[in-house]
Amino acid sequence: MKKFVLGLMVLALGAACASAAVGINWQNEWGVYSHEATDLTGSDEADSILANYAVTWQLIYAGANNTIDAIDISNVAGGWVSGDDVVWGSRVVTGAGVPAADGTLWDTWLTSLSGTEDPYHVDMSWTTPGYVYQRLYENPVQAGAWYYQTELTAINTSYDPMIGTQAIPLDGGAGVQPNQQVGTPIPEPATMSLLGLGALAMALRRRR
Repeated sequence: MKKFVLGLMVLALGAACASAAVGINWQNEWGVYSHEATDLTGSDEADSILANYAVTWQLIYAGANNTIDAIDISNVAGGWVSGDDVVWGSRVVTGAGVPAADGTLWDTWLTSLSGTEDPYHVDMSWTTPGYVYQRLYENPVQAGAWYYQTELTAINTSYDPMIGTQAIPLDGGAGVQPNQQVGTPIPEPATMSLLGLGALAMALRRRR
């Protein structure tokens, strides 16, 4: 009986190791500027992201088609993604000097002040090949909000999960600035019908 239980434990451990894969570090080397900033080479605190906004950072799996699908702000529960994209990791930073769950503090440029050695580490692992990308929103996430989006990055699952993580830079060594705006959500069919009836009524009224 003891051997049987021991065997089950070994199998469970082996399965756990087999399912583990590379973790990820979100790296931000040069800081993040608000969308109003005019000069990303400056050091004016008024241009820094956390002096103006709380932010939401996301790591998103690009799905089976390996393409970046559009933002859907009506999909709040799913992290505002659409198509087959899936949010794999997310972090909200509410302000400069505000500690995260792991105790990390950020300055106004969204760089680490104190805390863990890798402040942007996402506690997750994967075995799925494919691509990921990142989005950084100026909160609140709504129509008209500004965000920054990276290019696709290939997932490297060849790391030893005990010693390696995949570093995926947010800024690429040049600073980050939200440079796109969230569009309005696509109206539902019922809403489209009402809009169509309204337009028809206006047209008939004009004819009269």
